[in-house]
Amino acid sequence: MRLVWLLLKTGTALVLLAGLVMLAVGDYVYRTGTAVFCGIHPVHAENTPARFKTPGSGQGPFKGAGWDRWVGHDLSRWWIPNVPVETVRIRDLERSITISGWWITPTFSHSKATVIVAHGIDSSRHNFDTLMPAAMLARAGFNVLLIDLRDQGETTCEDGRHSAGQDESDDIVTAAYWLKSAKAIPLSQIGVHGVSGGALAALIAAAKNSEIAAFSLEAPVFDFNKAATHEVEYQGFPGFLWRAAYWAARVRGKDLMAVTPTDGIERMGRRPVQVLHGTADSRVGYHNATDLVAFAKTGGLKVALHPFEGADHIEGLLLESQRYQSVLVDFFFAALAD
Repeated sequence: MRLVWLLLKTGTALVLLAGLVMLAVGDYVYRTGTAVFCGIHPVHAENTPARFKTPGSGQGPFKGAGWDRWVGHDLSRWWIPNVPVETVRIRDLERSITISGWWITPTFSHSKATVIVAHGIDSSRHNFDTLMPAAMLARAGFNVLLIDLRDQGETTCEDGRHSAGQDESDDIVTAAYWLKSAKAIPLSQIGVHGVSGGALAALIAAAKNSEIAAFSLEAPVFDFNKAATHEVEYQGFPGFLWRAAYWAARVRGKDLMAVTPTDGIERMGRRPVQVLHGTADSRVGYHNATDLVAFAKTGGLKVALHPFEGADHIEGLLLESQRYQSVLVDFFFAALAD
């Protein structure tokens, strides 16, 4: 009996030790995998709505030599040097967050129709992949609020980590209510265009707020477990460590799945939604788009899907710029009609 007791005790100790080791590894993966730059990346620093460019080799939205063909790509046709742009600071009255943004108002537009543009993870409003859509919308006459989400760009740095849209979604909702109070724009005239991680945050914002009128999603995450596993692998770790990272985050008080993309679709109601996604996306698999559309259909919600054949992550914006513009502008014209 004494031997059995010793074996049980030893086994329990080994299990506990293994659990602690796994949690410690998960914490490292969590801290490393969710780290973002609190500031404007130097490669984007000079970009403004009036003049912007693609980043250099190895600095684009996807890895590999495929990005190199876009280095130095001429984007001048999308610059908007003659459209009024105001730098704004939006204070969150419920949290210690001040959101930085650009308020872009075409002088020929008398419409209240406004689109909030939200960037991806470890990025900012200075990146070409948010400046291009913002310019497309502004040229069509929409007001545009281009924001930095927390811990990125010039918005308040809390901890230098992204929260898989849990906190970033609050910034989108705060921006929408600022438009209502400061610019007299009703939420029924406000849409969101989210890019990659910004699309994830937009879906979670839809779950949190029922009044924002419409959502355009570029390369959104939908199956979060699958996407998180892929992201852990993308960061250079074994995929199975995602679960350890999740629980490490919980120990730190952060639930990365408190609100999920499925919650956003389930609470979307009759609000219009569209998805734009490259079929060869190496960062956020194209299956996220098809899974989202299929799930929405089971709930009676029709989501328009616009695939960009052969495009990697956000690459459809460059491969088929004119089509991208048409899809984006037509969607918000229909969704935010006065």
